[in-house]
Amino acid sequence: MKKTLLICMVTAALVCAFALPSLYAVDAPGDMVLKAPAGAKMTKSPVDFSHKGHAAVDCTKCHHNWDGKAAIKKCSNEGCHVDTSKKGKKKPDSFYSAFHAKADFSCVGCHKALKKAKEKTGPTKCGDCHPKKKK
Repeated sequence: MKKTLLICMVTAALVCAFALPSLYAVDAPGDMVLKAPAGAKMTKSPVDFSHKGHAAVDCTKCHHNWDGKAAIKKCSNEGCHVDTSKKGKKKPDSFYSAFHAKADFSCVGCHKALKKAKEKTGPTKCGDCHPKKKK
């Protein structure tokens, strides 16, 4: 009886440890194109972004206001990076800073920090993310 109970408990623990987390895994969108929100002027070309290429990164590193439960919202949603003005470009709540700030939650900030630490990273130069527009 004790042996059967022990086996059941170990089996249940293994199921909880390996199967349950996959039930709560976030379904990240596939590859996507990042563009400025409506009303904002883009001076460079849109950016191709690969969620698959960032699978090893904790979602909350970029989605720093996400609680891990609710649906993830776009950076341009109310309460996040809503300032699309040219004057507010460098403010923390600007759409531009979501991707270009020196902070580690932005693309540029993270990639430069990885480069400085001599780790594998993505692009760090403007033209690498924003290829010249084709005529």
